[in-house]
Order: sequence, then C-alpha cells, then structure tokens
Amino acid sequence: MARAKTATALSDPKRALILELIEERGPLTQAQIAKAFNMTWGRAQWHLYVLEREGKIRRVTKNGLTYYVSATAPIDFSSDLE
Repeated sequence: MARAKTATALSDPKRALILELIEERGPLTQAQIAKAFNMTWGRAQWHLYVLEREGKIRRVTKNGLTYYVSATAPIDFSSDLE
C-alpha cells in the first residue's frame, strides 16, 4: 500500500501523457486510454486512479459508460460524449 500513498499525479511520465491526451481529446473511457497507450486495462486503471485522487481528472457516467475528463473541463460537456 505504500506505493499507492506515495504515487503522485505527475511522478510517472505516462500519467502526464494520459492527462495531456484527456485534455486534448476530451472525454475518454478507460478502454480508449488503455488502447491509446498500448497498456493493460489494469495499468490504465492505476494511472487514472492516481490522477483522479490528485484532482487532475474526474469521472462522468453517461449511458452506462464511465468517461474521464479534465478536472478543468466545463460542467456540461454531455454533447461531447459519443
């Protein structure tokens, strides 16, 4: 558990790239993020967890799918979701 408590949002270059992708492309699912970086679903989940815990991103659910968006994204972006 020590790793979970000490990991910071930008301490891993992959998290910085994930954050950049989310900010550029808008709402993305965990599967889309994992595919974009050729990583396992679990690895993507870990990075997203850290980014969310630090307030860099947030989760939004629409039509049964969970999307990740930048914490600075507008509140109403539902039209951006596919």
